[in-house]
Amino acid sequence: MTSMLLQLPAPAPGAIENWLLPAVAVLSIAALIKKVFPRKRADDEFVTKTELHHELNTVRDKIDARFLTLAEKIETLGMGIHEKLTALESALARVDERTRK
Repeated sequence: MTSMLLQLPAPAPGAIENWLLPAVAVLSIAALIKKVFPRKRADDEFVTKTELHHELNTVRDKIDARFLTLAEKIETLGMGIHEKLTALESALARVDERTRK
């Protein structure tokens, strides 16, 4: 196989550009046509209003559940921070009493 490729003559300088530029132009036009004229949807791809509302309610319920979980975690962290600050204040007050004497 490689011997066959080696037997092919080398292209002349600039020969590749002669067919590369038109190929890029054709591919660009094809991409533009595909973007401007998307394929038509089948009737079974459309969603009814009821299905849309059902999906929106499902998403809303998931968001609410995650929000509640996040709020609980934040509250737990806040309580932990409050307890640590209270312990720090009491320890600082003891140090302050010892250094006053």
